[in-house]
Amino acid sequence: MFTASMNRNVVITAVICLVSWSAARAQQPAAAQQPAAPSVLKADDERRTVGTVEAIGQASVVLRLEQGSFMVFTVDRDTIRPKAVAKGARVSVVTLTKDTDPAPLALAIDVLPSAQGLAPAPGSTELPAQQDAVPASVRRLESQIERGARKYRAGLQVGAALDPELISLQGFSTLGPFFTRNLQFRPGLEFAFGELTTLFGIHLDGIYTLPEVSRSVRWAPYLGIGPSFAFSHRNFEEETVNGTKVDRFDFGDFSWNNGLNFIVGAKSPRGMFFELKATAYGISKIRMMGGFEF
Repeated sequence: MFTASMNRNVVITAVICLVSWSAARAQQPAAAQQPAAPSVLKADDERRTVGTVEAIGQASVVLRLEQGSFMVFTVDRDTIRPKAVAKGARVSVVTLTKDTDPAPLALAIDVLPSAQGLAPAPGSTELPAQQDAVPASVRRLESQIERGARKYRAGLQVGAALDPELISLQGFSTLGPFFTRNLQFRPGLEFAFGELTTLFGIHLDGIYTLPEVSRSVRWAPYLGIGPSFAFSHRNFEEETVNGTKVDRFDFGDFSWNNGLNFIVGAKSPRGMFFELKATAYGISKIRMMGGFEF
């Protein structure tokens, strides 16, 4: 009976994963339809964008293009760039032509001579740097990229656990990425309670965001796996010892279980996520959770 239940959980998890991945892939063509900025020059499989640095962070660069529009680029440890790129510098950013993400990955950043004294490009309307404040949508995209690049983050999640029925509250931290930009480590603490059962648990999950999914897609699917360690106390009836009531927080008679978590979920660049967690050999077999990562 236990094997049949776990098989059903695995099938449900796999179906949700496929649906989430397909939905995320379906969102990407919309980004590909965005017209290229006039100052973008294409050559073979690379694209070079020239502009002035409006903002630069740990994982992003915002350029003001010659036509007064703005463009955001993602920067990682493999990006070739000078040690210091100052705000206001005129630079060229090299990306792949096939990278149609709203915030394409910068392969290289080169500092160019100042545009002072150079004739403007035909049809361009170059404006002083102080005009045309950066749009809120650009700042929002920049903020999402910077949040995702932080090495240490924390969050909360809440949901329902089944078999037995519990209300689950969890706090966690996210560390990484490790080895690849898609892999993170997410340790967490759980407190769950129900009519009969109280549970405390430790979860050590690895989270892998599916590759080939747009970095700024609205909902990015992910998978996870990791061990769980939990102990619980069950009260089938109220007990009295020497005239004193024993409540659910008395762990004099507790059950200890080690399990293995299997996770499938989808997360938003803004920090919100939803997931389904199935635990083999654990106290609670299925959890449906929603949460927010700061």
